[in-house]
This record gives sequence, structure tokens and C-alpha cells, in this order.
Amino acid sequence: AVVSTQSTGYLGQASGGVTLWDLRMDRSEEVASCGTASVQSVAVNNIATQVAAIDCKGVVRVWGDLTTPPHTTQCHEDRGLKCTFSPDCATLATTAADTTARIWSVGGDGALGPGHTFTCPEQKWVWDAQFSTDSQFLFTGSSDGTVRLWDSLRTDSPKQEYAAHQKAVVAIAFWDREAQSFYTEQ
Repeated sequence: AVVSTQSTGYLGQASGGVTLWDLRMDRSEEVASCGTASVQSVAVNNIATQVAAIDCKGVVRVWGDLTTPPHTTQCHEDRGLKCTFSPDCATLATTAADTTARIWSVGGDGALGPGHTFTCPEQKWVWDAQFSTDSQFLFTGSSDGTVRLWDSLRTDSPKQEYAAHQKAVVAIAFWDREAQSFYTEQ
């Protein structure tokens, strides 16, 4: 994950560390630890005030300040795969091998509020998640070859399914044409 200034990167390590990489000075240092569990995904919110990491045991850590201990939550029962902040910085989405995607409200200090689970009986590992530009919807990609669109206002079934894939959907990128024209007209 790279912060908005495009000069700092956060890297998750298989050894359980989170490394801060100064891209301009080409140097790095381990700034946080997730114990010995492999870090599967790292995310930085849009205003660069919080960093989140999910590990291979489904544990999420959120730092508001890397000099203090993170808020730690067991978010999934199986291998954590992805974490990502919503564009409005109010929500964190997590995905895992336990067939679920979950969203969590994020406090200013990094504490996670109650979560909401998105799952379907046919859904397998959920590899990736991306929010819509307005933070109202969540796209997920899973091993059953389906991309699902969920209403992030916590509905229990997908709003839309896109099932044109023969193999697992392991990565998603989302671009909102209407939001792009809104930002370029400002």
C-alpha cells in the first residue's frame, strides 16, 4: 500500500512484520509486528491516518499511530486474504478463506466496531474486495469465479452477481466513470 503522497509505502512481510519504505530516500524499517503470522495484505486509508494489516490467521491490526500498539481483532476463522479501507475512511473490508467478506466501522483511533458478514452458500474463498467510489457498495471476488456486488448498508444477499469466469477471481480493480467526470469537472 502506498500513501497519498506517493513517497511512502507499507509492505507486509511473510515473517509477520510491516515495513515502512521511504521511496524518495530508498530506505526501509520495520515499524510494526503482527507476531509470527504472515501478513497477507496491508492497507492505508485515503488520508494516511490509519494503516491496517490482515494476517494468515484472520487477525486484523489497525494502527492510528505506528508508535502505539495496534487495535487487534480476530476478524475471520480462517486465512485472512485482503483488507481495504473505504474511500470515505469510515469502513474496513476484510476477506478470507472462510468464505466470507466482512465490513467493520473504523474509529478514529483504529478500533473496529461491530462487523457485518457477506456470504453465499456457493461462495468459496473470498480473495479480494473493493469499495465503490461513494463507499456505498462492495465488490468481492471469490474462488467460485464470481464477482459479487453488495450494498454496504448491510444487506444479506448480493445486489448483483457477475459469474462469467471459469476460474477464481483473485483480484479486482474498480473505476467509477461518473465519479471520474465529477472530479475532473471540479
